[in-house]
Formats: sequence, structure tokens, C-alpha cells
Amino acid sequence: MNFSKTNKITYLAFHVLLGLLVHFMGSFVFIYFAVFLGVGTYWLIKNNDRDFQALTLMLYVVGLEVLFRMRSDGALYDLGKYSVIYFCVLSFGFIRINLKAWPYFLILLLFIPGIVLTVNTFFFEIDVRKKIMFNLLGPFSLVVASLYAYNKPISLSKLNECLFVASGPLISILSLIIVFTPSNSAEVFESTKSNFATSGGFGPNQMSVILGLGMFIFFIQFFFNSKEKIFSYLCLFLVFVFAYRGLITFSRGGMLTALAMVLVFCYMVFKLLNSQARSKFLGVFSLLVVLAIGAWFYSSYQTGGLIDKRYNNQDAAGRMKESRMSGREDIMETDLKFFEENPVFGVGPGIGGMLRGEEGLTGVQAHSEPTRLLAEHGSLGLVILLLLVFVPILKYFRFRQYHHVYFFPFLIFWGLTINHAATRIVAPGVLYALCLLNVYIPNKEEDEEEDSVPRQ
Repeated sequence: MNFSKTNKITYLAFHVLLGLLVHFMGSFVFIYFAVFLGVGTYWLIKNNDRDFQALTLMLYVVGLEVLFRMRSDGALYDLGKYSVIYFCVLSFGFIRINLKAWPYFLILLLFIPGIVLTVNTFFFEIDVRKKIMFNLLGPFSLVVASLYAYNKPISLSKLNECLFVASGPLISILSLIIVFTPSNSAEVFESTKSNFATSGGFGPNQMSVILGLGMFIFFIQFFFNSKEKIFSYLCLFLVFVFAYRGLITFSRGGMLTALAMVLVFCYMVFKLLNSQARSKFLGVFSLLVVLAIGAWFYSSYQTGGLIDKRYNNQDAAGRMKESRMSGREDIMETDLKFFEENPVFGVGPGIGGMLRGEEGLTGVQAHSEPTRLLAEHGSLGLVILLLLVFVPILKYFRFRQYHHVYFFPFLIFWGLTINHAATRIVAPGVLYALCLLNVYIPNKEEDEEEDSVPRQ
């Protein structure tokens, strides 16, 4: 799938229209997702996943999952995660799993004792299947995507192309929330709490994550396509819009994560450049700073200064709030308490949410995946967490020839996102898997014959 400048703009325009159509006719999202699954399956099988069809489809699901949830009224809530698993498993019929990915098989095995504990203890009291899948489907999709991506060679240009494909549904989301938001600012911006009106009626925490990811993707599209003037200017404009819309969700996690990704990406690129190229890059970075400042001041103006208070952890009256993490500290404290009381196998997946009711947090689910792993899987959860952190890092330093500028931004996205949004959406798992790719920059001859690169 090769995009020309015209095709890129047409692709984005199509997704603007898709977002508008889904907004005005919500049920259409079911039809679109069904068509996507059918066409995606045909495309993958026809090409035997020779050109990273599964990876492209997974990245498309990252945004499509959120667009679907925005208008599906809770039906088929985890369809995005099931889709990622489905495309990966389908691809395993054409490509082999690298045996060096054995730590991810081990992670699957380490989940089993917790599952057995939940089934044996609460089988007759709760809907065990629903409890387990709600908490483990996110980690399962991450593991399966990691098995797919581990040590697979891919050129930087191909990865950029796949990331551009991911931008389509993000544009649909952006167009939907713009139309959804009431035009009367006084009605929209009344407090410093997370804002559902500016999030398309969807969860602001997850929306800010997706909008922050959109900001990052269009920044790198601008960076790598600066010679395509019209398209690069469009990307810059979209960076500003995604940043502004992300800020006014009043959910800080996604925006701070996106800022960290962009800064680390810029640092990684800067290290690779010679002195002459660095001076040009500083000009690009200065432009980014101007955009960021512009987005902040415009957000402050539109919200009547409420956004400033939100990031200063103040309420609308300017009083400091007691909690700096919107109450997540209490949830994390109960998770750590459960871990201390059940250090070996934990309380079992899905049981943490039930036990929090006894701690005065009725109906509250985990927002931090690391503490949830400790609470519900005990010491095995700690091993899982250590494997997830250190396997990609050790691989990064072992295969130095495959160092790439996206590794740390993607790992940061995963790490920061699961700390405030757990694995509610599939995005952190998919971007984590991208850290495991072997990204290379081919010479001209190799670039022309990229299809001949052996797949692993």
C-alpha cells in the first residue's frame, strides 16, 4: 500500500466524512466495522501477510476501536481487542513465530494460576468469564501482538506508512468530536473536571490518549514528509488541532504522554544528525514549540482559563484539589494492600474490583495496570510486569543495528498509558508490540526490492 501526496489527502478526507457519517448515523459504525473485518481478512489472506498486512490492520484498529465504542452504546465493547488477536492469529498461518519470543509464551502461562483462582473461588457468585476477560483481554492482545512483531524486519519507510494508515480513524474521531461539541463555550466549560462534552460523549481519559497519539503521528508525518509542502503543512495544522482538542478534554494523562513521546523522539533524532543537519532540526523543533504554545494559549482562551487551573490541580474557583491524580491514588493503595495480603497468587483477575467495595470504592475498576497485576496476580504479576518492561529494553541494546527513533516513544506511550488508563483500549498493547520490530533503513537497491527481505 503506497500513498502518493494526493492519495494521502484523499485518505484523510474520506475519514473526515466517515467521522461525520458515524456521528449523524451511529449504527453505521457496525456496518463499517463488519466491512473492515471482511475486507481485512481477504486482503491478509490474499497477500499471505507478505507486506505487513496484519500490522497495518492492527494499527488501523487502534483508532477504529474508539470510534466504534463512541457510537455502539456498549455493545461488543471489546471488539477491537478481539480484532487484533484475530488478525495476528490469522497471520500465524503464513509466517512463523520467532522462538526468541518465548518470554511472551511464559507470560501467558503466568496468567493461568490467577484465572484458576478466580474460577474456583467465585464460579457460582459472579459472571466469571466476563470478569476475567474484562481484565485480561488487554494483556492477551498485547502478548499476541508481541508474538507477531518480535524480531520481524521492517523498513522505517514501511513502518511510517503503517503509522499513516493508523491516522485515518483518528481523523474520523477528531471530526466527530468537533461536530459533537456544543458551540456555546459557557455550557461546555463549567469546571476543571474531565469533560465528556469535548470528548464526543466518550471517556475523556481514553479520548485524550487517542488524541495525543494523533498529535504524535502527524508530527512524525510532518517530519518525514517535509518535502511534500501541502501535505506537511496539513500535518502541522493537524498537530495543532489534535493538541488543542486533547487539552480541552481536561484529561491530562494523554497529553502529558504525547508531550513525552514527542520530546524523546526529537532527542533520538537529534543524536543521529550531523552538525549541519542539527541546525535545521532546531528550526523544526522551534516550530513545534511555537505550535505547542499556541495550542496552550488558544485552549486557555477558549476555556476562560480553566485549563490552566486544571493543569495546576485546581478547581474552577482556584482552590487546590486534595488529589493530584483524580482519586487514582486510593485505587492504587487498595491494590497494593491486596498484594500485601495475597503476595503469592493475588486475589484473582476481576476480583480486585469486587473487594474495593469493602474499602469504600464500590464499582471502581483499576486504572493502573501495574498495581492491578500485583493485586490480582501477586508475585506472578510482578514477574509479568518485569518481563514486559525488560524484554524489549534488553532486545533494544542487544540488536544495536536495529535501533530506531520510535522505540522509546512507543515504550513510553505504553508505560504511561497503562498507569492511568490501564488496558481499557488496545492502543498501548499494539504500540508496545511495535517496540519489538527490527526496524532498518534500506539503501536504494534494497528499498526498490523491499518485498525480497526475508520475513521471520
